[in-house]
Amino acid sequence: MRDGILRKVIILSVFLSSVAVIGYEVLAGSVLSNLLGSSIYYFSLIIGFFLASLGIGGWLSAKIKTDVYNFLVLIESLLALIGGSLSLVLFSIYAYFFYSFGTFKFSDIIFFLGGIEIAQFVFVVASLFFISCIGILAGFELPLYIRILSEKEILKDAIGKAFFWDYIGALVISVSLPIFFFTTFGLIKTSFLIGITNLIAAILIFICSGIKNKRVVFFIFFAVILAINSAGFIFSDKMEIFLEEKQFGNREIIYHNTSPYQTLNFVKSKDKKISFYINGQRQFESGEWDRVYHEAFVHPAMSIAKRRSNVLVLGGGDGLALREILKYPDVKKVTLVDIDPSIIKAASDLDFMKALNNNAFFDPRVTVVIDDAFKFVEGQRGKQSYDLIFVDFPDPTDDSLSRLYSREFYASLRSVFNRDTIATIQSESYFGPIQKNILTTLSSVGLDGAAYHPPKFNLFDQNFGFTIICPERCSADTFKNVSVSVPNVTFQKNKLSDIFSLVPIVENYSAGSEINSIFHPTIFKLMDNAFMEHYIESRPIEDILNQIKTSPEETQKQFIKEFLVFPAASV
Repeated sequence: MRDGILRKVIILSVFLSSVAVIGYEVLAGSVLSNLLGSSIYYFSLIIGFFLASLGIGGWLSAKIKTDVYNFLVLIESLLALIGGSLSLVLFSIYAYFFYSFGTFKFSDIIFFLGGIEIAQFVFVVASLFFISCIGILAGFELPLYIRILSEKEILKDAIGKAFFWDYIGALVISVSLPIFFFTTFGLIKTSFLIGITNLIAAILIFICSGIKNKRVVFFIFFAVILAINSAGFIFSDKMEIFLEEKQFGNREIIYHNTSPYQTLNFVKSKDKKISFYINGQRQFESGEWDRVYHEAFVHPAMSIAKRRSNVLVLGGGDGLALREILKYPDVKKVTLVDIDPSIIKAASDLDFMKALNNNAFFDPRVTVVIDDAFKFVEGQRGKQSYDLIFVDFPDPTDDSLSRLYSREFYASLRSVFNRDTIATIQSESYFGPIQKNILTTLSSVGLDGAAYHPPKFNLFDQNFGFTIICPERCSADTFKNVSVSVPNVTFQKNKLSDIFSLVPIVENYSAGSEINSIFHPTIFKLMDNAFMEHYIESRPIEDILNQIKTSPEETQKQFIKEFLVFPAASV
């Protein structure tokens, strides 16, 4: 092969190798962020370990004295094999550890730490080890490519060309992954596609090398790697469903979709209840969860509002809050804003969702806007105001969600209030770390929020928390002699004034929280541990403590951990 053509083929290999390396790095960060939230934290962790591993690989490449072509072909092939399975391996590790640790009965000492916390720690360590192995292998590539190119031209030209095409490859893949590959193929299929890219680079270097001995061995090696990556690509949908069923406790996944923004799963349990998960974080469960959550979220504000004609819903793309709002005949217009059209499509197309939300999206009073809620609210300044606003976002477990709980967002939200506007914010758990942060942040922009909860829950039932903003501070007195005028279950036998605690929360647990800002974001860890869902009911604190004393020893320990000394989970 002539030197000119040879150089071009090697440059193409450099480009393809760079595409693969950066692809693996972005994939790893995306997988960990999707599974654990806190995207800035985990992307930073991945970048740090990956770059350090590249440095180790680059240093080790100096140990290669001969057979540079053979070694580079081997490196590219191994990366195609190991890197191609990156997403599948990470998801498998996650499913195994969280399924095993989450159901295992630990000794008292380990139980105190919590199975979920241990599973998360082990998963992160195992993931970083696997990613570091890929990084070390990838670190060999560029130094060896430069050495091969320097045999064909002057060293300074070889270095310049190698770095130029390496960075071009990085640009191409970093832009195309979120825009095209993740949305079209998902994380697991994309991983296998990148593995095939690495294999093509290996084959090109093999052709350039002119290797004559062991050609059959290399051909077999290439064929095996191609078969593995191709099979992985073809069967990745079934793999995803299998792994997610493990993640969700072997429950049936009745709908799965990956959008540009998140992974959506609807899961059916043995008792026929349907749960909706966004990036592994449960948003609702049909039955009592749905009824109690959405009735408590919507009806207090609707019941005390002076006007209900123009309502704004931010988030809530499942249509369940919308279902409750539309029960009021004097509601003339509801604008629902959600960034992800996939949620709206699922909620308005799937039969079981249409049954749950009572065909809410087909009501003529409803207008759906596909937009970022922050941008939408900013665009309404001076143009529109609303009588009622319901903010129903997922918990702030990463930077993109945290901004929707920031002082800047609440300042924009205040600009679309009229003098009688009432707003309700989903706040994860009653007086939990997230709600404390919301209350502190609201106060920083002059909004006086009050924490409340569903009216009838025992200590160990699901813990819901909401924050309501009134023209004048809401409290139990605000809801005296007020009843819900539309059909509901939650408030039939309960007074609206019962949604506020009449006793103070334990002092250590209700300590202050920092203001959440775009410039200083507060990001919370996923709170999937069942023990984070405990609830302090509106009863004298002595009754609560007496109930704790009669509970099993393990439960007492967990209560002490979560409610008496557990710090805010911000990172």
